[in-house]
Amino acid sequence: MMEIRLFGAMTVVTPAGTFSASELGGVKPRQILDILAISPGIPVPKHQMADLIWDGCPPRSYVSTLESYMCALRRKLGLERGRESAIRTTNHGYVLDPALATTDLHEFRALLQAASTADPRSALGSLESAVGLVAGELLVNEPYARWANQERAVVQNELVGAATLAARHAVSLGEPAVAVRMARTAVGVDGLAEEAWRLLMRALWASGRRSEALRAYAELRETLGDELGADPAVETQALYLEILREEPVSSDGPRPDGRDEVRMLMDLLRRAVESIPGLEVPRTDRALAEIAALVQAA
Repeated sequence: MMEIRLFGAMTVVTPAGTFSASELGGVKPRQILDILAISPGIPVPKHQMADLIWDGCPPRSYVSTLESYMCALRRKLGLERGRESAIRTTNHGYVLDPALATTDLHEFRALLQAASTADPRSALGSLESAVGLVAGELLVNEPYARWANQERAVVQNELVGAATLAARHAVSLGEPAVAVRMARTAVGVDGLAEEAWRLLMRALWASGRRSEALRAYAELRETLGDELGADPAVETQALYLEILREEPVSSDGPRPDGRDEVRMLMDLLRRAVESIPGLEVPRTDRALAEIAALVQAA
């Protein structure tokens, strides 16, 4: 059985030994293996393979050149030709046999599929395992190839979705530590994934880390403002006010606005100043803000 790792530095493990990306016979043989490993079991015609690895401009003699690259790749990996090979030649191209070769990307997607039909507890386990397989950037040895960039974009969305769903299950199952870890993974990949930010805020709050939950909201608001010129969704603002008040905000009430936030922040500031020995708490908010500024500068 051959094992191909596409997340992080590419590694191929075969009965003949372990090979890094630089030990596969050159750039083009490595790219051929990359392309086949993205979709094991699906034949890739030679004309399509040539179009991909030569970025739409293959040489006229691409068939014989491809065949020489394939021979070099098989020789490096200690693979035979024919139907029993992990890399088989089809009528018009090549295919990676999933019965003889495994990839971490295929395993990642199999776990996502298993999670989609499982109960929340089992789904959480599958999703954690899937996220754990992502040991680095996909196809890191192909930073510029269009086909690699396209696949990275697809996998990025899959990873964000998997981590967000895992966080959602973890929150519902009362596992805030797992929810924090999964939500942080999602927002680390996509800083605009607002549902993941909400789950992170909820999980931090449930863990007794209220100040971190509030900082998460501030970070989200700054990111949305810088990237999109937008504010967080009403649902996210309502959660933020819940955390400030430490009680639920009625869904039937008026939409939250900045005045609610200022009132609650001033209340928090008053409580913080009251907790400092030797400080007299002023009556007015203006004086309170001045005292707080002096304390911060001290």
